[in-house]
Amino acid sequence: MNLADLEILALDCQTTGANPAKGCLLEIGWVQTRAAVTVRPQDLTVKSYPVSLPPEVEIPKAVQRVTGISKETFGKTLPFPSADIWQKIVKTARCIAAADHMERCPAIIHYARFEAPFLWNLHAESKRRGEFPLHLICTHEIAKRLLPGLPRKGLRAVAGYYGHSVPPSRRSADHAVATAVIWQNLIQQLKADHGIQNLNQLTDWLDCTAAQNRTDRVYPMQREIRLNLPQKPGIYRMLRSNGDLLYIGKATSLKQRVNSYFRQKGSRAEHTLEMLSQAADLDVTLTGSALEAALLESDEIKRHSPPYNVALRKGQRKLVFCSRDLRNCAVKPDKIHGIGPLPEGNITAAMTAFGVWHNGLRDPTKDELLKIEYAILGVPETYAPEPDCLAEGLALFRRNHLKRLANPSALRIITGLGRELWQERLAALENAESETEEDAVDAKSVDQEPEPEEAPSWTPETVARGIEKFTMRSALLIRRARWLCLLSESSLAWEARGSDGRRKIVLLFENGIAAHREELPGEAEVPLSTGYAKRIAKRQKIFDLTTYERLRVVTTELRRLVAAGRKVEIRLRPNATLSRRQLARMLPWV
Repeated sequence: MNLADLEILALDCQTTGANPAKGCLLEIGWVQTRAAVTVRPQDLTVKSYPVSLPPEVEIPKAVQRVTGISKETFGKTLPFPSADIWQKIVKTARCIAAADHMERCPAIIHYARFEAPFLWNLHAESKRRGEFPLHLICTHEIAKRLLPGLPRKGLRAVAGYYGHSVPPSRRSADHAVATAVIWQNLIQQLKADHGIQNLNQLTDWLDCTAAQNRTDRVYPMQREIRLNLPQKPGIYRMLRSNGDLLYIGKATSLKQRVNSYFRQKGSRAEHTLEMLSQAADLDVTLTGSALEAALLESDEIKRHSPPYNVALRKGQRKLVFCSRDLRNCAVKPDKIHGIGPLPEGNITAAMTAFGVWHNGLRDPTKDELLKIEYAILGVPETYAPEPDCLAEGLALFRRNHLKRLANPSALRIITGLGRELWQERLAALENAESETEEDAVDAKSVDQEPEPEEAPSWTPETVARGIEKFTMRSALLIRRARWLCLLSESSLAWEARGSDGRRKIVLLFENGIAAHREELPGEAEVPLSTGYAKRIAKRQKIFDLTTYERLRVVTTELRRLVAAGRKVEIRLRPNATLSRRQLARMLPWV
């Protein structure tokens, strides 16, 4: 039978571990189709079943993160015993085998070497008579031979190469559909390139040909597309062959930046190579400067949320405003909640816990007090120290900062102590020869700290240092919040590249947006923003995550301009202008 007419089962499994000895099945999904039938992926009928887990089995956090599957997910959908799911697969496989006049059902799996042990294990546990009912065909092995130069040959990369988008979460239903799409495209190429038209020919070809492990990379994007880019600042958008947006980036020189992706020298991050395996086209927008490119990039990423822009995507993040006693937060500023905007997360949760801890609770229970103390440390309970270790660490923190903690204001404690600790950190970074100036002042990682993969080794000393770290990071976020409020209604001017100070670019910020742009002679006075007289409380009201990130990007670009020695000035009010020298002293603190 012709491969295109072959009825097949495209199948995928999600598991808690690498093999049946180390993990359990979480989910199984499959789709029954024929490559000759031209259907849209969304029209395919997909079967997907969550698998019942033994009571003692916990789903690893890394698996929950990439799949979106948790015990709560199972609570919404009743899981099935693995034996029942295998029975459904066997029944479907027999029908397909009969339709194909074959003894076993062709089962198409991307990277079948992973799924095979779990499927064989299901068959063994079912104690069914007869042979294993599936003839496994690995599309990854086919892709390695057909597309040797493709930078990455994982399911997401190959599906994207053929113009199919795979959702971010690894779910069996989506992966089964993607596998069917890959199969349809691979057999067309097998016929065109090698004359392979039936299953026997495919099996022989796989047995007789070896995959090329080392070969020059071959990218889907034509060289002419990227070689014809201008040497000007702007943003670039990487696109799939079907027009889907993959990635948005900024550049001082579009031609230089984009072409840097395709140079063979040096290693590349896995997600970058996966993206380049799919990128077939480009769309660019020119800007007047690199700083304006950075602003446009931030806004565009928030608007479109491309899958390979991880850092600036909006996601589920929120901004909050803390009360002056730090005991609670609100999503909008008001007379009580005037500290912010602050990014919601571990730090702000620890900040409010510190406010409650310092101000005291009325008749707290032991469990309530312990919960607050854990929150101050800012780590999940899974990775937290034992209660005795935590208590000793808190006592050590008290002894080390007894004078500061005597202040009745939790806000003043955090801002004062945090400033001292941040000053010590900056001094240490300046003294370290391996650190550059940008490393020392770039505090963008302060917003959120990734959850540790494994529990730290806690001692009272590491607990005390952990609380100090939270204090330092909290103080920086509070300072940054006020700085961004000032920046939201200001005039920013900087020396145009290559003008030797004779020309400068001016951006007027109103409500956190670059509302006006002009170029002036180098000696001209910088005009005022129309909102310069607004009070901080009124400025806070315009902040959402997009505005926060936009102004944070401006701050990062200011660091670059200052570090490069360019003339920069920010006019905040009629009689308040920050020069480059003043910015160089101030920016490390925000």
